[in-house]
Amino acid sequence: MATPKKFHTLVELQQKEGKLFEVFGNLTQPPNWFHSEYLKCPKAVNLEAWLVEAIFGLDGEHIPHVECVTHTLLHVNRWNPEGEAEILIFGRPYYQQDVSEMIMNLADHFRQLRMQSSEKAATQETGTQGSPAKVPETGTQQPPDLEVQETGTQPPTKAAEDPVTRL
Repeated sequence: MATPKKFHTLVELQQKEGKLFEVFGNLTQPPNWFHSEYLKCPKAVNLEAWLVEAIFGLDGEHIPHVECVTHTLLHVNRWNPEGEAEILIFGRPYYQQDVSEMIMNLADHFRQLRMQSSEKAATQETGTQGSPAKVPETGTQQPPDLEVQETGTQPPTKAAEDPVTRL
């Protein structure tokens, strides 16, 4: 089992009561919007490790931006590079819920992109790309039983030849 990959924002502290977390990294002090009581009840989101990298970038390069915008702190534990990862979200409960939903929506988006790219690669590999179906344009085609001659090319009618009706 691989050791969890640690990102630069939080570090785990062992306490008698269990696991608590402390703000860590290049911050001299926690942001003014973050209070220590938010460290007590993190919300956990479990995802595949590749999705965590797709969402937050390699080595979590986008985590500080997400934390700043969402007013939450994130901690990512990765048990196995090919397996599962756990994201702990610290902050106000309704912010935790919003960030959790955002992460799950992004995960669905990246899963769909991966599925589409694998389907596209499979169709290119087999060479069975279908041609698009021919759809007639509405209102631009004439019905086949109606004959319309162009103006000026019609033969003169009898009424046009009669000098009395011509006037």
